[in-house]
Amino acid sequence: MKTLEATKAAANFARVLDAVRDKHESFAIVKKGVACAYLVPVVERGTSSHELADDLAEAELSNEDRRAWAGDISKARKALKPLKNPWH
Repeated sequence: MKTLEATKAAANFARVLDAVRDKHESFAIVKKGVACAYLVPVVERGTSSHELADDLAEAELSNEDRRAWAGDISKARKALKPLKNPWH
């Protein structure tokens, strides 16, 4: 994910939107060096595990965010019900 200063994003908003739509680029909008928003393409279908892994590899997460993410994944796994075989 590319970073873009908020002032540059505002000055070139139409061009940035074109890059998001046409080239499927994603931007972290930063103000004073701190990310305050993400501009990402709309995805009509679900994300594959490979796409998620690629996005996570590029993400700049703090240790706190990484721990929170791991906790959320753990909770979600516990909430899943076992798959049932429809043929039995």
